[in-house]
Amino acid sequence: MHQRHRRVTSYPYTRYLNSKMTVDDRALNKGVFERVRRELGTRAQRECVIVELGAGLGTMVARLIEWNLIDRARYLLLDVDDQLLTDARAWLTAWASDRHLATEHQGAALRIHSPAGLDWRIEFVRQELSADVPSAPVPIADLLIANAFLDLVDLGSVLPSLFRRHLAPGGLYWFTIYFDGETIFEPSHRLDEPLMRVYHRSMDERIRYGRPAGDSQTGRRLFSRLREAGATVLEAGSSDWVVFADDQGRYRASEADFLRHILTTVEEELKQHEEVSSAALEEWAGARRAQLAGGSLVYIAHQLDYCGLFRG
Repeated sequence: MHQRHRRVTSYPYTRYLNSKMTVDDRALNKGVFERVRRELGTRAQRECVIVELGAGLGTMVARLIEWNLIDRARYLLLDVDDQLLTDARAWLTAWASDRHLATEHQGAALRIHSPAGLDWRIEFVRQELSADVPSAPVPIADLLIANAFLDLVDLGSVLPSLFRRHLAPGGLYWFTIYFDGETIFEPSHRLDEPLMRVYHRSMDERIRYGRPAGDSQTGRRLFSRLREAGATVLEAGSSDWVVFADDQGRYRASEADFLRHILTTVEEELKQHEEVSSAALEEWAGARRAQLAGGSLVYIAHQLDYCGLFRG
């Protein structure tokens, strides 16, 4: 097990984000990522400004450095959660140390660099990203990233304002891990279909700031929403989560923790719906937890990635 998977805090959401890093590593569509890399490579050889919305623990920073996206970057890690921002700084510092990369704390920023030419400056910015809430100004980005975030907001109102706020015409976006209406557990259970139907409907009915805040088919609907918001789609592809154990019943890295979080999330949501009987939910959740403990539970979620340009 790599050190980064042991270095977690007592904050539950931090543990979840840490546990899903390897899941996202596999899921992210490599064709879409390579298009992002090529597009950035055609731009001036200068420090690249990257803004990530709802950036959480900062795992995308680590991933993009590992995947050699670009040598020099100013990376603005935006999130509304103060605890996550604090944990992100500590997590990235430890991650860089594990890889023998130099780190410097420069005021509110963290610099990660190496003699080979790597030089990334990460800034941790607390920001609410709703279109209705004023936000502090941040620089216009060369690349705007939103990973598993836009399916938690009202795309029709939020997406155009995010583009105008963070990208100039011709600016590049990379939107990843967008759920598209399929949650699959194996082995199958007789209650899967009725329970998942209610779970998906709960995403469609979610309200935040008095507006719809989610869509169980965000993945497919981003095609039209992006164009309505003034963006092109250069590349798109699937980014499904697929989690399973090996022949000895062992899940990779911290992915058993990831599955425990998924099961808890589903169960806690379904408890809020009167049409779901407590006996049925207890039966289903108990069976799934027993399968997880025995290493037989498989989890699949269908998702999509996109990249493209903001036309302005």
